[in-house]
Amino acid sequence: MSTDLVRLSCISTGTTARASSTWKHDTRKFGPLNAINNNTEDAWKSAQSEEGSDPLAYFEIDFHRPVRVKELRIQFQGGFVGMDCIVYQKCGNENNADWEECEDLFLDPIDSNEVQTFASEEEEDDNAGGKCNAIRIEFGRSTDFYGRIVIYSLEVWGRESS
Repeated sequence: MSTDLVRLSCISTGTTARASSTWKHDTRKFGPLNAINNNTEDAWKSAQSEEGSDPLAYFEIDFHRPVRVKELRIQFQGGFVGMDCIVYQKCGNENNADWEECEDLFLDPIDSNEVQTFASEEEEDDNAGGKCNAIRIEFGRSTDFYGRIVIYSLEVWGRESS
C-alpha cells in the first residue's frame, strides 16, 4: 500500500457518521462519531440487536466530498466484534445516489481488541473508478451473544479526489 494515504475520516474535515443504533440511545457517550473522533477511550456501542435483523447493524461514514478509499483500520472491543461484513459505497451526487456494494474492499474481522487493517484490492493506477462520497459497513452478526458491536476506532485512509 502506498505511503501517500491520508486519513479521510476526520471530523475536522466535515466527515460525519451514523449508525443503525446506539446503546441506551446515548449518542454523547456511545454515538457513532465516537468511533471517528481520534480518541480510543470513546466508542460507538450498538444497542442489543433484534433476532433476525438483516443486517444486524450498520455503520455509515459520509465524507461530504469525493474520495478514493484505499484502507480501513478498525479497532473493535473483543467479544463485541461485527462479523460477516459487506461494504457499500455511494458515488456521485450524494443526495440521490444509491448504495452499491464495494467489490474491492473485503472485511473479515477476527474477535480481537487489536487494530485490524483491511486494504482495498483496487489497482493502484486505476483512476477510472473508486470515487465515493460515503461508505456503509453492514454487519451480519456479532461475536456477542446479544448481537452488540463496539468500535473504538474506525479510520478510513485513502486519497482526496476531484
